[in-house]
Amino acid sequence: MTWNYWICQGDQVRYSQYQYQGYWVGCGPVAWALYIGWADRRAAAGDPYWAPRWGLYRQNGGTGADAVAPINPDTGTTNVINELHNDLGTFNLFGQGATLPWSMDSVWRYLGQRTGTWRKCHWNSFGVAEDYIRDAAANSIRFRGAPAVIGTGWLSHYPLAYGYGEQRRVVRKSFLWWSWEEVEWDRSFLVNNGWGYNTRNFEWVPGSTWFAGMLYP
Repeated sequence: MTWNYWICQGDQVRYSQYQYQGYWVGCGPVAWALYIGWADRRAAAGDPYWAPRWGLYRQNGGTGADAVAPINPDTGTTNVINELHNDLGTFNLFGQGATLPWSMDSVWRYLGQRTGTWRKCHWNSFGVAEDYIRDAAANSIRFRGAPAVIGTGWLSHYPLAYGYGEQRRVVRKSFLWWSWEEVEWDRSFLVNNGWGYNTRNFEWVPGSTWFAGMLYP
């Protein structure tokens, strides 16, 4: 069987975590910043789907004049991530910045000051992967060409999924003198981990998740 792949067009920005208030700023704020940077650059590039939503990123990461989100981190992207950290209620968990899934939905606080872009989030409060959540992320990539923030590991990591792959396999099984065929699926997400220029920043991960967060223009 062969894999089918869908990859979102556009620049993947290279923001990463840093120490903030005595602990790591958190993958949740960074993941939303990756999405905001990607979408802002799509708007600046004239993508008709995102063009009306200029202003996702503004000068120095504030609420002033429009600017194009940079690829690499700078003081402006730090300001964005710090603001998201505070908006999402990210907290110190053994030196790591942890963000509860229902708090990830509070990205609206950042968006509301700058743009008409809105968000939609799905999550399982106990970190249990669910098919409908995976499908929400996969369908955003397949049908909108837009990424999704996903959750990999309970309170462990939020990367930005910008690619999706799947293959369908027909497997013959047997028990005693009975035999039958079953359909099985293999699925994977291609993610931007928010690790800057780390060699594993872009990688394929298993296609299951307990969180999916999307932006809509």
